[in-house]
Amino acid sequence: MTISTAKASLGNSTRKAETLKNMRPKILLTSGAFVALALTAGLFYIFDIPPFKGEGVIRAEDVCVSLGNRTAAASALREILPGKSSYSFDNETTDPRTDKRDDSYENWCFVYGDGDQLLSVRSEMLEYEQVDGWVAEAVAQGDSVAGFERFTAGDKAVVSSRVAAVYVPCTSEGSSRHLSVIVRLKKHGDADASELRPSLITLAKGAATYAHEAAHCELPSKVSG
Repeated sequence: MTISTAKASLGNSTRKAETLKNMRPKILLTSGAFVALALTAGLFYIFDIPPFKGEGVIRAEDVCVSLGNRTAAASALREILPGKSSYSFDNETTDPRTDKRDDSYENWCFVYGDGDQLLSVRSEMLEYEQVDGWVAEAVAQGDSVAGFERFTAGDKAVVSSRVAAVYVPCTSEGSSRHLSVIVRLKKHGDADASELRPSLITLAKGAATYAHEAAHCELPSKVSG
């Protein structure tokens, strides 16, 4: 090997060493950033922070009091509502009935998931000469009445895969007035129609029982279960 060849080889070795020396901090920096990112992701997951926020829980104590048996209502809601990271409930009596001379009553319950309205329940005092008129106008609201099935509750009760309603006797004071209790499902999870109907019936019966008592009705509700 000549002196010039030896010098060239030594120069190449020196440059490689310097290159490796310069790369080492970059490798360490990249590894450190990866570890920090992994730790951050882990903390987000543990503390339920988006985008790792877990599925929300429907608790009986959070459910609208106007749904009656809150444990049964919570169970029914879990069966039919879609999975959301959080659920909220809004309950309001917009027109309370203070005594038997009062001929009006109205209560609302709204269920939300991640800000979207999933279900509503309206209980109000109404009077129809024909119960079928209540089904066609108040319940079906233009949809085909043929899509509803009857179930036993109140003077009449009907259910579909989206709606459950009960026409509850309330007062004979002045005129024969009833409570119209209607549960409307806006969005649902994976349950099919055969699974949706029983849960909607549970919610409608619970809301009807509560409304009958809250509205100080004196006639038998004819709602059981």
